[in-house]
Amino acid sequence: METTADLVRFDSLSWQHIERQLRQQQDEEDQREQDEDGRLYCAACGRLITRQDQRLPVGGAHTHTFHNPHGLVFKIGCFATAPGCGQLGEATEEWTWFPGYSWQIAVCMDCGSHLGWRYLSREGDAFYGLILRQLAEQRQ
Repeated sequence: METTADLVRFDSLSWQHIERQLRQQQDEEDQREQDEDGRLYCAACGRLITRQDQRLPVGGAHTHTFHNPHGLVFKIGCFATAPGCGQLGEATEEWTWFPGYSWQIAVCMDCGSHLGWRYLSREGDAFYGLILRQLAEQRQ
């Protein structure tokens, strides 16, 4: 004999399944729209990171190629915002590639992949220097 608790559990599971299907359909529709409007995603997990319209010239250019103290070379693009990024560590000016700016490591908020750096000036201006090979134009 089914109890009220069993029926509530069944209803809850049924609604969860329906909600999951609706979310998946909405995600697929959003994906089709997003691929057409310049969105940039984490190449590792597909999280939305920023958009092409957030490209920002810093020091006269959007893209830059730098090397770190260990000799690793990074080609980065500068972006005004990157809502899909979180920051790690304390800001530092040590080895900064942009004089007058301190930096923090920027990571994907979903998978934690290293995407680049967030730069902050003493005046409070900020931008992101994102590793271009870590971004994808289409969700993976």
